[in-house]
Order: sequence, then structure tokens, then C-alpha cells
Amino acid sequence: MRDVRIYSYDRVFTMSLENGDVLAFYLFGKFGQITHYKFGEWQESFPIKNTKIENLAIDDFTIEDKSIADLRFLSPEQKSQLSILEFDTQNNSKKEEFLTKIKDNAMSEMLYLNKLPNKYVLENRSGEEHIATYSNALEAVDGFSRLYISHQVFFQTKNSHLGQLRKELTALKKKLKSAEKRITELNRASGYKEKADLLMANLWNIEKGEESVTLTSFAGDKEVEIKLKNTLSPQANAEKYYKKGKNESKQRVFALKHLEDMKTAFDDKEAEIEEFEQVNDLKLIRRTANTKTAQKEIRLPYKMVIVDGFEIRIGKGAKDNDELLRVHTTKTDTWLHAKDVSGSHVIIRNPSNKLILLQTLEKVASIAAFHSKAKSEGLAAVIYTDRKYIRKPKGATPGLVRVDKEKVLLVEPKHSFDS
Repeated sequence: MRDVRIYSYDRVFTMSLENGDVLAFYLFGKFGQITHYKFGEWQESFPIKNTKIENLAIDDFTIEDKSIADLRFLSPEQKSQLSILEFDTQNNSKKEEFLTKIKDNAMSEMLYLNKLPNKYVLENRSGEEHIATYSNALEAVDGFSRLYISHQVFFQTKNSHLGQLRKELTALKKKLKSAEKRITELNRASGYKEKADLLMANLWNIEKGEESVTLTSFAGDKEVEIKLKNTLSPQANAEKYYKKGKNESKQRVFALKHLEDMKTAFDDKEAEIEEFEQVNDLKLIRRTANTKTAQKEIRLPYKMVIVDGFEIRIGKGAKDNDELLRVHTTKTDTWLHAKDVSGSHVIIRNPSNKLILLQTLEKVASIAAFHSKAKSEGLAAVIYTDRKYIRKPKGATPGLVRVDKEKVLLVEPKHSFDS
């Protein structure tokens, strides 16, 4: 560094470097900025949104050039004093005399550090909540800066975490509303079992080949329209609806449990926010926020293995299977699952859409079979297809998907393979 220069009658100081770089610090309150010059030419400013000061014209600065309007560091009272003394029309010597007197008065004035509800302030009078009194301006600024910075850090850290908690509460509120809507839809719809019972009660009145039939409900208070598959007999259609009814019952049980879970999570989050709002210790706030961040970063919904150079992702559970499909796959990946039994969704990651050999598919199918209820079988059927042919039906229970264009492999369930 070549030198540091302080400008007596302006809120500016510069740091000059040997290579011709100059950093100028313009301390104009909320309009302050740091400006970088190279051999007197403007290069950049920080913060970049501020109006930039392009010309480094302070090297030939004299107080004679300055008017009251140029002296932005003065208070309104000090400017008024200079105006009475006709500062703008005075010579250089008089201007320096007036400004030196104002400086001496300011440096010897008593200053009071006061606490307001949301910040600390340095004033020339004692406030209701008075923290400290200073007879030296530099000591006052030092004490004020320490408290102001620590206070700002405290509130910024606390408000940042509170903002995240409130964002999570809003997301839970949406999920709770969706869960309530799902229950309403299930309650409003005519159940599959009711339709099956109506078909069985009216078999004598339904002809094979019909695509729909309208029947009176058992209570006699409404008409129920029932769609039919025209290639099936009325009894076979009824059996089809009984099968759907069994799944509908599972959906209702899951929907009710999901609603209760969402209510509990929402109430817990409200309590967490209320408790956190009362915390006034910065270390505890940071520890809470850091613990929360670490917990979010650690858990993934899948286990991972490598087979023949491909990354294989294995869902950890029903809800994890859904998250795996929704967040951690691409349409060019390959999906596998043991046929007709519950088990993990297994993904062969293939973002580059490479050719997957049959022997690799068979190895991964063996892993999919092992992570299912068919793991104890000698041979198990495993279906597979491109990820883009997997769909999640609206309102379906966790892990349930609809599969198109599936193919089947018969394999021996195995835990893993050497890659």
C-alpha cells in the first residue's frame, strides 16, 4: 500500500496501492459506497445499485470550492449556523475557522446511547432506556457500533429463521387444506361398494353390453349413474366395483390418517414458532437454525448402489417411493418394481439415455425383488419400464402408481451385485 489519505472537510478517505489502484470510501450514510479507480479512471462501485461516482476529483480538493450544500456530513442545525455566518461567501481561511469550531463543539458534546424497541440510537439527549453516556465522540461511535452490529446480527439471524418457519407453516396450511378437500371428495362421491351392491341387487334388470345404467339408491333419495364395461357381464362389472371399493376403503383410511398428521404437524409448527419468538439468546438461535438446516440436508428418500457403472436408487418406504419418483428421477431413467407385491421402487439413473444391457436389467431386477415381499421366493417377477410411463393417480395411497408399457423379467432375488 502506498498511502491512506483522509479528507478533513468531507466524509471521504482513500487507500492508494503501488499498482495504481485506488479505493475511495465515500461515507454518505445510506448513499455510501466504495469505488475502485485505476490511474484515476473509474472501474467499479459497491454496492452496485448506488449511483456511481465516476471521477476521482478529490486530489485537487480545497475548502474554498465547498458550499454548505456540498457538506453532507453536517446536521441541519450546523448548516443553519453556517448559513447565518454566510459561509458560502467567505474565503478559505474563514471557512476553515467555522468548520473547525463546529468540529470542536461536536467532539466535546455529550452523547447518549439509547435503546429503542427495535434498535439502538446515538443521540445528544438521554432517552427513556438509556444505556451509556459519552463525553468523547470516538468512544461514543465505537460503543454504538458494537451494540448496533450485534443487535443487527441478532435480529437478522432470528428473522431469517422465523421466515423459514413461517414458510414451512404456510406449506403445511396448504397440505392441511388439500387433505380436508380430499376427505370431502371421498365423502361426497358415491362409493364403489354402494355401486357394486346396487348392480347385484338389479342384475335381473341389466343387459350385457350396456355402457352405463342409472339406478335408485337404497335410501331412495337419489339416482346413481354407474358406468359399465360393455364386454363384461353385469355380475363381472359388480365384482370390478367391489375390487375398487376395497381400494377406496384403503384410500379413506389413509386420507383420514393423513389429515390427522397434517393437523398435528400444523399445530406443532405453530407452537415451534411461538416458542422461537421468545428466544433472545443469539447462540441458542444459531444452534437451533443450524440443527434444523443439518436435519434437512441429511435425509434422502432412497438408498444407493452402483451396478455396472449405473447409479441405482432404492426407495426406503411408501412415502419415500413417491418422493423418489417426484424429485429424484428423470424421464430417461428406468423404473423397476416386483410384480403384484408391495416393495421398493427402484430406479436406474440414466440422464444421458445410454443403452442398458439385459444383464444389467436382470441384476437390478434381482435387487428390486429382494426389496419386496417376494424376497423369499426362488424366482420373482419384476416389471420395468421407462420412468416417463409411470404416473401417480390423484389421491392414490403412498407408493401406488399406474404403469404403462411394462415388461417382465423373472429373476432370483439378490441383495446386491459387485459393480
